Amino acid sequence: MKAIVIGSGIMGLATARVLGLRGFETLVLERNPKAQGSSIRNFGMVWPIGQPEGQALEWALKSRSIWLELASQGAIWHQKSGSIMALRNAYELALAHNFLDVERGRTLSMLHAEEAVARAPYLKRQGLLGALYSDSEIIVEARQAIRVIPDLLSATSNIRFRFNTAVKETATGYVITARGEKIDADIIVICNGYDFATLYPAFFDTAPMTLSVLQMLRSEALSLETPPICAGLTFLHYPSYQKLENLEEYKVFCGQRYPKLIEYGIHLLVSQNEQRCLTIGDSHVYGRDIDPFREEEIDSAILDYFHEVFDIPELKIKQRWNGTYAKLTNGFNHLLQEVDKGVWVFNGPGGAGMTLSFGMADDLIAKL
Repeated sequence: MKAIVIGSGIMGLATARVLGLRGFETLVLERNPKAQGSSIRNFGMVWPIGQPEGQALEWALKSRSIWLELASQGAIWHQKSGSIMALRNAYELALAHNFLDVERGRTLSMLHAEEAVARAPYLKRQGLLGALYSDSEIIVEARQAIRVIPDLLSATSNIRFRFNTAVKETATGYVITARGEKIDADIIVICNGYDFATLYPAFFDTAPMTLSVLQMLRSEALSLETPPICAGLTFLHYPSYQKLENLEEYKVFCGQRYPKLIEYGIHLLVSQNEQRCLTIGDSHVYGRDIDPFREEEIDSAILDYFHEVFDIPELKIKQRWNGTYAKLTNGFNHLLQEVDKGVWVFNGPGGAGMTLSFGMADDLIAKL
């Protein structure tokens, strides 16, 4: 049996891994010389803390296990770092205690301010009321890991990769590349990320999907190590927190205290790579018709909030970039749709692709 996967981002890699394990002779086709989309433009955070209890959290924890399995096979830098949420006002402290009380399936603990600064030495002590620690998060360097995994999969299973190979047409039983080559397959899975225009555009015209564009920054190397850190506005972003008591009051407070951050969908996340550079972000602007121009006002708002939480007065930024990902508008975290017999679109984890894709594919793709 033959399978074709279109796209070598995280969802394409996760899909190819499962098909290979199920015995398919699997070919991954990638239009670029190497992956260049959403999967290399993120924090590298595998972030179970953001997923609600139930299937999403199960997928996140399964993904974590698979990430660690792959890292043990090759040169994928990673840290089992856990994560720290800095709490800087009474609303955030109350929400963290509420989360600790209701989330019995996780390993969580409250840290006093001094404990938090001891673990994360760049946190600003002034105004810090405490921190919420979770032990489940791991960090990879996304731009390195996504480009190493094809070699690992090719070396250990019946999976091949062809880069510089764009697909212009798919139908039951075959694909046609931009060079006119026809390649046969029994099953085809399209993991096309935010490209809604190339394959099955009529389907994507009506699919409950939009785009999210985010602005990201990377610092020059620091002298000390720090675990990944998020700030209180993260409570407004991830589904794991949406049923907490007093969340609506916190939304009102944030709307008054941080109107620009709310306008641009900013909630501070910071991760550190092997070179001790910080990846800092991010913002969220939604819509299918988004200008390509970067807004300095958004970067400034991100950095202003960063300096509320961190004490690094001489921070130097060496890289800035935009990320784009597809996001479902119906509240779901995935779309798996057969668009021709034997041809499937697999998409839609939004900003949780690194966290969910391996576990999601392990469950859903195995059932096709």
